[in-house]
Amino acid sequence: MFTVWVSRSSLGKLLDALRLDSGPPLFYLLARPFVLAAEVWALPDSLVRLLPFLAVAALALFARSLPRGAPRAWFVGLLATSALLTFYAAEARAYALLALFDLALFLLLRRPGTGWPRAAAIAACTAAALATHSLAALFVAAVGLIALLERRWRDAAAVAAGGVLFLPWAPVLLRQPPESTAWIHEPFGWSVAGFLSAFGGVGRIPPAFGPPAPSILFWAGVSVGTVSTVTLAAAARRDPELRAALAATALPLAAALAASPLRPIAFAGRTEMAVLPVWIWAVARGAAQGRLARAAASSAAVLGALALAVTVPVPRPEPSPQRVTAALEALVRPADLVVAGTAFYLPARLARDRGALRAPLAALPRELERHPGWFPLAPLSPEGYAELAATLAGRPGSSRVWLMIHPLFATQRLSDVLEARGDAREVLRTPDAVVLLWVAR
Repeated sequence: MFTVWVSRSSLGKLLDALRLDSGPPLFYLLARPFVLAAEVWALPDSLVRLLPFLAVAALALFARSLPRGAPRAWFVGLLATSALLTFYAAEARAYALLALFDLALFLLLRRPGTGWPRAAAIAACTAAALATHSLAALFVAAVGLIALLERRWRDAAAVAAGGVLFLPWAPVLLRQPPESTAWIHEPFGWSVAGFLSAFGGVGRIPPAFGPPAPSILFWAGVSVGTVSTVTLAAAARRDPELRAALAATALPLAAALAASPLRPIAFAGRTEMAVLPVWIWAVARGAAQGRLARAAASSAAVLGALALAVTVPVPRPEPSPQRVTAALEALVRPADLVVAGTAFYLPARLARDRGALRAPLAALPRELERHPGWFPLAPLSPEGYAELAATLAGRPGSSRVWLMIHPLFATQRLSDVLEARGDAREVLRTPDAVVLLWVAR
């Protein structure tokens, strides 16, 4: 929903919105043609998912970077059965594109050559990765460090040049509010387990986005990921390319874990998308070097296929904010006011921008208007109640106000605010949604 809303905005509004969010702009700029095409041709908003689907499909093209035969087949097979890659192909978010740019950058750096076209490609790929997702900074730092340790000065300089191209966005990145990622709180051990499970073909689907794989599959993935890590580390002593792939996988994840006490970054089910295709490339390369490595690769493919078989067919109902907003579009009058909080504000804002919601819209709290992409899921603050009271005080007699809120907001204090100047009745209540209709006296 955020991708659709921000991508259809003008360039100036898009950049203004991202100044108060947590990501760079490239993904949304690339998604913009898909969003606008859907609106022009009256197609579903899900057309924007075509971009991440294409990004994940393009990963298979890099099979040619592996030796002919079994390694290429392993690579394509592991891509196709990766539960996380499949999930993020369907998510209209930047992670699939990040995975594509990071793998492309890694393989560019592993190709021999010293010409300026190669250096320009490295710089461009570095800048594209950094402009796609903030996690790319960890990966770029890792591959740049590997180039320095291998004394490939020109490659390190090309990576640095790509970082320079990204510098105009750096001041915005440094000023983006830490609250936009404050929801990320995860124990160190749980993050490590999630990373290993993803390496074993399964991983963790973030809870808000769908049913997770069964616990037995998750922990089987942890076991297979652990065996693969140990096996590939032993094989890497004889293979410098494999050693570089493992370093490019481990260093960003270790940096994310180390930085999380300062600002939450590590979150199993997302963070590993910055390195997952590089890991799969390493597994495919290492599978040809021993029976145990092949067994681990086979197990990862089987577990990934099982995880997909039990999660993909599960129906995913439309989230309550979208359903409630769609219903409200047919009920509100132009003279009404709609007040929306938490996750209800963004779909209402999109409907209002498109003209489908005919009534004026207000955010609760008002600050949500500035950053619809994130919000703290917590009870309404005293300032929020004061804002709502001021909004209702300005309504003429008999005017109607619709409130779409999370049950956390439905407190006795809210009832007191509503009853002070009008009459409210509950229209809908579910475990994650409350709709109230208030009429001014």
